[in-house]
Amino acid sequence: MDTVLDAMQVDAYLRRLGVERSSERPTDEVLRELHLRHLVAVPFENLSVHLGEEIVLDEKRLVEKVVGARRGGFCYELNGAFGALLAALGFEVWPLAARVYGEGERLGVPYDHMALRVRTADGGDWLADVGFGAHSHYPLRFAERGEQTDPGGVFRIAPAAPDAAGAMRNT
Repeated sequence: MDTVLDAMQVDAYLRRLGVERSSERPTDEVLRELHLRHLVAVPFENLSVHLGEEIVLDEKRLVEKVVGARRGGFCYELNGAFGALLAALGFEVWPLAARVYGEGERLGVPYDHMALRVRTADGGDWLADVGFGAHSHYPLRFAERGEQTDPGGVFRIAPAAPDAAGAMRNT
């Protein structure tokens, strides 16, 4: 993701999360703190869908909703805004199309979820997701295929069928 936020927008976003701007590099520890703070400060909500409001996935508009309007959002909105913040702070960020396990342990429709792959200055490669509601409190190690224990539960990243996007489940 390219940086689309200026310094004032970044500072306002960090204030929304209750975080002071630091001169730290984009490290694993900074990512962990931002991820948890985002989950605590910004609610998962889909009111715009039910109110018939226009959904615009432009990063600046997403940040305005989360920061300026002090609203929450759903996965595309929250992870889109969070990705813009992370990119502005120097993290490498890639949006990921994802699918959610639903009834009967079946994968949902393609593109029914969005998450982020984040690389830090420490060389950490993470799956960050602040847009799922009940999820891990901290980013998960992207390459780890075993169980990952987190205060939010035990998670496992597993490859999906060859014709499906990647999947993650809370075990």
